[in-house]
Amino acid sequence: MLRMVERKKEKCMRIEIDELSLNYVSNSDVIKFLHAIDVPTDRFFQALWKHIVCLEYIKLRYRVSNEDKSRSFFDRLREHFIADGAKQKALKYLERWDNKFWVNFDESAAEVTKQLENDISGSVGVELEKFKADAGYTKKISETKKQHLQQRLKKFVDADLLSELAGVINLLAEYNENENNCQYVLIDRLDENWVDANLRFRLIRSLIEALKSMRRIRDLKVIVALRADLMEKVILETKEEGFQSEKYSDYVARLTWSHDQLKTVVNKRINFLFRRKYTKENVFFEDIFPDKISKEKPFPYVLDRTLHRPRDAISFVNYCLGQAAGKTVVNQTAAVSATRLYSAGRLEALVDEWRSVFPAIEPSIGVLRGRVQSFPLSELHTSDTVNQLMNDLFDRPQYQLDPLFGILDKSMNLGDGDGIFKVLRELIQRLHLIGAIGVNVAPSEPIHWFYKTQHRVPVATISLASKIRVHPMLHSALAIR
Repeated sequence: MLRMVERKKEKCMRIEIDELSLNYVSNSDVIKFLHAIDVPTDRFFQALWKHIVCLEYIKLRYRVSNEDKSRSFFDRLREHFIADGAKQKALKYLERWDNKFWVNFDESAAEVTKQLENDISGSVGVELEKFKADAGYTKKISETKKQHLQQRLKKFVDADLLSELAGVINLLAEYNENENNCQYVLIDRLDENWVDANLRFRLIRSLIEALKSMRRIRDLKVIVALRADLMEKVILETKEEGFQSEKYSDYVARLTWSHDQLKTVVNKRINFLFRRKYTKENVFFEDIFPDKISKEKPFPYVLDRTLHRPRDAISFVNYCLGQAAGKTVVNQTAAVSATRLYSAGRLEALVDEWRSVFPAIEPSIGVLRGRVQSFPLSELHTSDTVNQLMNDLFDRPQYQLDPLFGILDKSMNLGDGDGIFKVLRELIQRLHLIGAIGVNVAPSEPIHWFYKTQHRVPVATISLASKIRVHPMLHSALAIR
């Protein structure tokens, strides 16, 4: 979709996320110091995004590519608002940047961060030096001193920069209020390693927050592509700040794929591969797959083992073609063999995908191993299940960083059924979120799958009578009966 916008819209640019590595920000001693003493940096990160997007909008809208064009644009802007006293603060902000509009993203981020560093160094330079010299600094200072530092530093993170940028956004919105031709700024690949993992989720949350206020600039459209699971990771990692996906329903267009659309994608993939290698004729899914795979129609068989994403379906088909190498069709043996390989790959991918949010995701999924495909939650409500999970979490220190470990530890100390039930609720909600299971909270309701609804099952609705269904994509890998 982003490529389509790029092809069809004249005034369009993409913020390359790998160029926006933000290394300077993630390596900043000041940012690390703020985090160490629990000073929230979200509002500073929001300002950082607004600054970057505003500069890119100005470059795109007014074709600012060098110092002369920058100065010409700023002169016109200043002349337009010369009699408006309320706009002078915003004009001064832009004036500081009028010779830097064409610098790249990283340089912009570094410049803004340096300004914050200078302000904080001037205020608490001695404490900052102590922090840099002593890794155990935060453990040695008193709670009173920590609170004092928080109060002093919060004003630098919260106040001036955001206030100035709010004025800049208003100024740009008013200057172009009758403009109808939109400028498009595109942001993609946020799931990649573009910044230190400790900052990634907070920066994404700040980006979403920042873009809400930028809608005031009517001819600016910022489009961010974000996987649904990454959105949920952001919510989980920043939930102490009250981040809820429901608040952003007006800003989000959720993409879903129908059965027919997925079939079209798979057919195009097969056609491309076979026409390039073997024939000039069109080749479709039905031409190379058997009438039945394990007594099921072949395409529903494939689709039922995916999360209804094109990449999953293509991956499964690729496994089938790989197992049928040298043959003109995918027979039963090749399809069943491909199912085992695909299932093992999906299990490994799920663990890799969610380990940063749930360090103990591997033993969490392991609770399902060897079970029947559908069972009531009451079957897990046994001391053996919880004891085994606790033993697994003690296996590796990184597992104990998982919130589940704290809940488990507390329930084992209490030794009561309620504690075990709380553990199971937490476990079921996370397995549902990652797509490993569907949940039937009431006999009269259908199985609830996250990948279909994009909504987590409410933890309060989970009871011992709730039915759990393991997703078919994991049946082989987990020896599900």
